[in-house]
Amino acid sequence: MFKKNGKKAVAYIALLLTLIMCLGTLLEGAIAFADVDTPNASTTTGEKVQEDTPKAEESATDDEEQSKAPAEDENTNPNASVTDKLKMTVAPVSNSLYLNVSGKKKVTVQCELEATTGYKAQTFDVFDQTKNIAVATDIKMGSPATVAIEDNHVYCLKVTATDASGKEVILQSKETYSVNFPEKVTDLKATCAKKDNLIKVTWDKVDGANRYYVYRNTKATRPSKPIKTVTGNSFSERRKGGSYYYWVQAANTTDAAASDFVKSGKVTAGNYLAISVRNYWFTATAKKRIPIYKSAKSKKVIGYLPKGKTVVIKKKSPKVVPQYGVVKRVYFDDKNLKKKGWVSFRSVKLKNHVAGKSNDWSKSVKESYVNNKKFKSSTNYLIWLSKYTQKVYVFKRANKHSKWALQKTYRCSTGTFAHPTPTNMNYILIRKQYDRHRVTNKGMRYYYKYLSAFGKKGSSGRGNAFHTVCWREGTHKMLKPVKDKPNTKGCARMFTGEAKWIYKHVPTKTRVVSY
Repeated sequence: MFKKNGKKAVAYIALLLTLIMCLGTLLEGAIAFADVDTPNASTTTGEKVQEDTPKAEESATDDEEQSKAPAEDENTNPNASVTDKLKMTVAPVSNSLYLNVSGKKKVTVQCELEATTGYKAQTFDVFDQTKNIAVATDIKMGSPATVAIEDNHVYCLKVTATDASGKEVILQSKETYSVNFPEKVTDLKATCAKKDNLIKVTWDKVDGANRYYVYRNTKATRPSKPIKTVTGNSFSERRKGGSYYYWVQAANTTDAAASDFVKSGKVTAGNYLAISVRNYWFTATAKKRIPIYKSAKSKKVIGYLPKGKTVVIKKKSPKVVPQYGVVKRVYFDDKNLKKKGWVSFRSVKLKNHVAGKSNDWSKSVKESYVNNKKFKSSTNYLIWLSKYTQKVYVFKRANKHSKWALQKTYRCSTGTFAHPTPTNMNYILIRKQYDRHRVTNKGMRYYYKYLSAFGKKGSSGRGNAFHTVCWREGTHKMLKPVKDKPNTKGCARMFTGEAKWIYKHVPTKTRVVSY
């Protein structure tokens, strides 16, 4: 066993020596190969480094110059001299606020070069620094030019000027111009309550906007001009029955810039009447220096109203004036005078004021109103007396089951502030009608005719009435005509023929609505 193992060990050693000799031979061959190729390789590499390095440096320099060139042109021309002697004047074109629908607006640009610079120039260019392009060229110095300005872009002026020796130089204005357009409005809503004609338009406020332009149309096409300019974020108006669209545009009047238009959905208004169609008010002028009281009945004096001072009487005074009652005090609140309170009615001179012409609702709106209210009458007639329009409307129906139809519209004068025509929805024409009534005023006798009195059910017939103008007794002189404004002591004064028509045709027990 030992012998066999010894023979194997000798064999292994011989094999190992053989492998070592082979590796030595291979190593010598590799070294010889390296000795032959190394000088040529090193020489070639050295030549390439010497030749390529300058080219790489030149290439890097060119790249840097190319990358720097646009950066220099972004805000200024490297050949241009920036100066504050080049004056720029910018003004908005008329109605430019209404034209800003696509992120642009038109302005007029004018350029002046101060004489102290010693340069002369004939034309100028408008340069967009944001885009690095000229948007208008060869404009005569001192003359305005119309240019379209984009949102958030910066603009300057450039001129090619010559000095005293004739040498040319490019001048660029130090002053720049830019516009920030406000964002368009959001959450625009147009609503109208059921059976009402008050339309409310609301939207969210926009940062940077100080005005909002509101447009309206019955079609889905926006009109060219707004109906209203508001500073808040809401708008409301009353419209007769129909469907409408609204547009709102945010604007910044400082920059004369406006946003895109935003359109609301369709909104439908009803035929319900809720306010007057014409406003009227009363003023009081102090006949002398009079005390101002704390309340309608208080004796505490809180100030004085100077003689000749005119104040506006508030609607809440007097709250109720009884028939043939006497007004003792009236209430005012004067912001300029910084005083408010009650003054003696007899110490002031009252005057009626009416805003604008006597407007009126359409026939369909009035018919819809009385029918929607479901007014009933003991006859087939119904009279509506409106102190706002100073009109008398006479409605008629075929029978008690049919709808009211407007038959007559007459002008009238209603009661003044001191003697207002009472407001009531349930008056009736008094059974007894009067043909003629004589009155004495300051010793002069006058009369009016064709009285159709109206009052609450069960009254004696004394009170307010529809009647003619007043005539002086024994003459043909008219004392108190129809003035189309409050001018009576509570009655409805009408033209003779119209008062006579009511007297002849409208039966007693007819319902009278005073509103």
